[in-house]
Amino acid sequence: MTSFTEAPIATITIMLICIGVSFFNSSLNRLLVSRFVGWEQYRDMQRETTEYRKQMTQATRSKDKKALEKLKRKESQILNMQKKMAKPQLVLFAISFSYIFIWWFILTPLYGSNVVAFIPGFGPISVFLWYFICSFLFGALSSRLLGILPIE
Repeated sequence: MTSFTEAPIATITIMLICIGVSFFNSSLNRLLVSRFVGWEQYRDMQRETTEYRKQMTQATRSKDKKALEKLKRKESQILNMQKKMAKPQLVLFAISFSYIFIWWFILTPLYGSNVVAFIPGFGPISVFLWYFICSFLFGALSSRLLGILPIE
């Protein structure tokens, strides 16, 4: 069992690792999108595909055959945009998969099943759960700060 003085060090260490990984990942995402697609073009394609999905859903629900035909003609263009937008994401996914090694080869042997954090109402948190909580938190934060959240 982790002593009381070791838990805060582990908590902060894991948070710092997650902050570093999150900002690196978000910066890399921004760089890959700029390199493969272009940031403004990427944003335009996101808007256009989102609008297309909304129109397709609306036309399907209302069973509007004319609108569905019109949208069907635009489908190949939208699919091409989605392929182009997916390329940087696939590269990023491959790189992001390597972050599991940080958890598997560094954090797990270092902290094992010891308690690394305590959240009131939830209780003690293991390294596995704390790493993923921090990853989601700092991933969302870094994406927001670097302006790379998807268009809704």
